[in-house]
Amino acid sequence: MRGRHFLTIGAAAGMLWGQGLPARAVEVIPLYRISLTGGQYFFASDKSNLNANIKATAAPAVKLDEEWTLLPLYNGNFRGTKSVNDTVGSGTLFQQGMDHYLSFAGLYKPEDSTWRFKPAVNYKLEFLKETRDETWGKGLFDYQTVGVELAAENVYKEPFSYRLGYEFFYTFYPNYQSLESQAGIDPNGNRLNRENAGTDVLDTINNALNASISIPVPYDEPKVALNLGYRAAWQRYPDQPIIAQDGEPNDHKPYNRQDFYNSLTVGVTYPRSLMADALRMNLGFHTGVSHNGSNQNTYDAGKTRFISDSYGYYSVPVGVALGLAWGDKKNPSTADLGCTWIRQQYLGRLAQDENGTYLDGERQRQDRFVLGLGYGYPIAPNFRLTAQASVARATSNTKFEQSYRYTYTAATYLLGFTYDY
Repeated sequence: MRGRHFLTIGAAAGMLWGQGLPARAVEVIPLYRISLTGGQYFFASDKSNLNANIKATAAPAVKLDEEWTLLPLYNGNFRGTKSVNDTVGSGTLFQQGMDHYLSFAGLYKPEDSTWRFKPAVNYKLEFLKETRDETWGKGLFDYQTVGVELAAENVYKEPFSYRLGYEFFYTFYPNYQSLESQAGIDPNGNRLNRENAGTDVLDTINNALNASISIPVPYDEPKVALNLGYRAAWQRYPDQPIIAQDGEPNDHKPYNRQDFYNSLTVGVTYPRSLMADALRMNLGFHTGVSHNGSNQNTYDAGKTRFISDSYGYYSVPVGVALGLAWGDKKNPSTADLGCTWIRQQYLGRLAQDENGTYLDGERQRQDRFVLGLGYGYPIAPNFRLTAQASVARATSNTKFEQSYRYTYTAATYLLGFTYDY
């Protein structure tokens, strides 16, 4: 089954790019970036060793003619320092990740039109190491994603536009297998209960629709940009059976676990020039609401407790961001500050006290506050020194933390440089 997905996408790529394009001299516009940083992760009163992080991007634009441009993309990322946005889990200081993302897209701009069309095929490979002696490529939660997408965008008033898109992608975990008795957790902090026992139970087939628009305010002489976005996703777990009230898994292939995700985002950006354009400021605000609905339940065998709708939740983020730039406009010095608060409220999952006793009528919730700081200083053409620091504080009404930390403080810093070409 998995091999057929790769063949289908390879054939689609050949059909997209192998027909109808006249032979001519092409123009290649290079875009490359590499970032090297070192940093540490702090959790409670402990700290990790100093670890390296590497990010690399290659995105040359290949212009075939006035209407067609090919957009190959590679993103590589090695994360030696754990991020405050990563799942805390058992509170371990050590976690390393590595991912490789490949995309092959085409950009079609019809002559004398404000429309742009972008079909693409994508592939992502992600590795996760939870311990130092674990071998790359053997992680329980290593996964691969392969997909296709199609987007249409209308630039109705440069640079403002509205955009519609559709995605289909398949995610699978080639190394995953779990027994209920192992009592572990997945990367999202969900306990590996009866619904996660077996193989292929985390594999998903996904369909998603996206819509977004940027609006100038006021329209004729814009001073503020209003950004609206909506996403709807249907996620199927064809091999994950539904847990019944008696705790037994009921297999109803192909109609097993299904999740339906909807999110609405609102953002405002306010760019300004200060001190005779010597200082450029960009102030931003964002908020939104998301909802995940699921037909999956959980059964706690240790306490013989059935919990319905344990994967459904609402999430509300609120954040502000401030960006400053000064000096040369092509290679400026920069400083950034961002603050975000996120409330996640589960719909069926119950909170627990320190002893693990379920609190009837009290649904689990978590609040997270993240503060981020950044600084960049140009030291040569295309070279920049960078410094970043982040602090996260999480609190929850669930006090039982035998296998997962719900209330904690974490911090990280990264120092290094970036090179752009």
